[in-house]
Amino acid sequence: MSMLQPFSPRRAAAALATAAVLAGGLMTTTASMAASEFDTRYSAVIAQVLAEPGYKPIPLESKADRVWFYEHSQALFKKKISKEQYVSDGNKEFPGNEASFSELANLFTAP
Repeated sequence: MSMLQPFSPRRAAAALATAAVLAGGLMTTTASMAASEFDTRYSAVIAQVLAEPGYKPIPLESKADRVWFYEHSQALFKKKISKEQYVSDGNKEFPGNEASFSELANLFTAP
């Protein structure tokens, strides 16, 4: 018995829209899109750190920067890399932002 869900044009359209948003470097989802567990955490973490007065934002100026950040954050969340690797890679890619990456690592891995 297959565990696949039947084809749904609405679900397919939502998947295509999500892929287009992510490919476009717009790392957000809309209410009409089904968010993954990571996307939900990602949005909450970003909102939390941006609301903190002492948080030093990481300069994600280009599409490539935003894609790199999103993919590394997702790898950490999915336990494909350690907190230490996340902070180290982040500090190499964006020197001087070790404290920001350390805070993000804790938030992305919090239960």
